[in-house]
Amino acid sequence: MLLLFRPVDLHYRLRAAGILAPGGRIGQLWREQGEGGRAAGLYVRRMLLLLVVGSPLMTGLLGLGLYCAGIPLRGGWAVSALCCSAAGLALAQVSGLAAGVMLGSLASLSMLVGLHATAAGAFGPVLGGGAGIAVGVCLGMVSGLSVGSIASISGGRGPSVWRVQTAAIITSVVPMVVWSRQANVSFAGAVAAAALVAFLVSAFRLPLYALEVLASSAAYAVERWTGRPTLQWVPVRHHNLSYLPHPFLGRHLALAVRSRPAEVLAVADACLRSPGNILVGWPWVVQALEQASTEGAGGPRP
Repeated sequence: MLLLFRPVDLHYRLRAAGILAPGGRIGQLWREQGEGGRAAGLYVRRMLLLLVVGSPLMTGLLGLGLYCAGIPLRGGWAVSALCCSAAGLALAQVSGLAAGVMLGSLASLSMLVGLHATAAGAFGPVLGGGAGIAVGVCLGMVSGLSVGSIASISGGRGPSVWRVQTAAIITSVVPMVVWSRQANVSFAGAVAAAALVAFLVSAFRLPLYALEVLASSAAYAVERWTGRPTLQWVPVRHHNLSYLPHPFLGRHLALAVRSRPAEVLAVADACLRSPGNILVGWPWVVQALEQASTEGAGGPRP
């Protein structure tokens, strides 16, 4: 869950544990272990367990569930899951362990729809518009969800908006070029358009933002009208890659800054790790520190 929703926090946790290159390749991390970095070895083993065991198992169970639900699937999804794990393992050697695990695991799950259901005619003709949309959505979702996590684990912050937009264009252009040579133009266009939309929706986490708006509003309302502390509920503490500001967050921090400056400082720090809430967080860092120092200066002296 940290890998998908809190990759910035994961970066700093790994750095605090002594791992110098949280987004590094397997070889880099093994060298760190050889130089005494036991945390690097443990990190590699857990990530490889997720990729090699957890991902194929989840794909197999999901494929079985879809099959039992009556959704037509071309056979061999277990083999596809193993192939995705092998590809992720190769990518982990070249581009980074986090990149290999994210892309390998998500691709394994998405191929159930993008390959096996499409090939079985679940969305109409194999080279029809419905099939093209299904393939494009799977490509866009895998790329969009991965780009933020991979960049955050490597650099300690989410990718900028223009980087996300650039990656979205590349994600749509590449399949357009590939499928326009191997299939009809309408299928290639459907794949490209669906990949672009799915990438942007996934990278900016737009469906999740609707839930964040509700959670942020509810947390503020409860503390505002009942006085019960609810800063631990605010979604900015549990999701690092929200690109849109959360409503009422500044007002919520204002309610708590005098009574709970340490908690406000923790939320403000989380805001600084969220691309859409950085401007909300900066003023409250200063106010929380000032309030904490004032309380310390006015406290009892020996």
